[in-house]
Amino acid sequence: MTTDNLYKVIENLYKDYYLYLKNFLFHLTKNEAIADDIIQDLFSKILTNPSMVQDVHHIKSWLIKAAKNTLLDYYKKKKPDLLKEENIIENLLINNQTPEAQALLNSQIDHVLSMVSKTDRLILLAKFHYGYDYQEISELLNIPVSTIKSKVFRIRKQLAKKR
Repeated sequence: MTTDNLYKVIENLYKDYYLYLKNFLFHLTKNEAIADDIIQDLFSKILTNPSMVQDVHHIKSWLIKAAKNTLLDYYKKKKPDLLKEENIIENLLINNQTPEAQALLNSQIDHVLSMVSKTDRLILLAKFHYGYDYQEISELLNIPVSTIKSKVFRIRKQLAKKR
């Protein structure tokens, strides 16, 4: 396929799937401008490397996946903006979390963690705060996965009783 034909195919893809992609992205972002930006980024990537669509058999599902990945890239690039002061204040208002409420929550978490052993505390923090999975915790602490799962279950049960 010649380059001109490939660009014509990409143009037709844009015409055929623009509204579908825009609705999909609008559903995820709730922002029409961001949805348009993502579509523009996606098709600019396709235009700079047109061979990426040449061997695609299920173009609709490929475009959806590519749009979702482009959206994730967009949010990753925007992450540093979250550190600006106005965004922190806006985030606090949206989550209804005042600094006092956050401090109270932190003290309650500290109190709960003080009620369990050091190993149990490490397991809880690794699992629920840092997001490690059972296999990773097992490797970190040299404890079998089944033991980690049992400990998490028992700790949660124990803490629920103390409430």
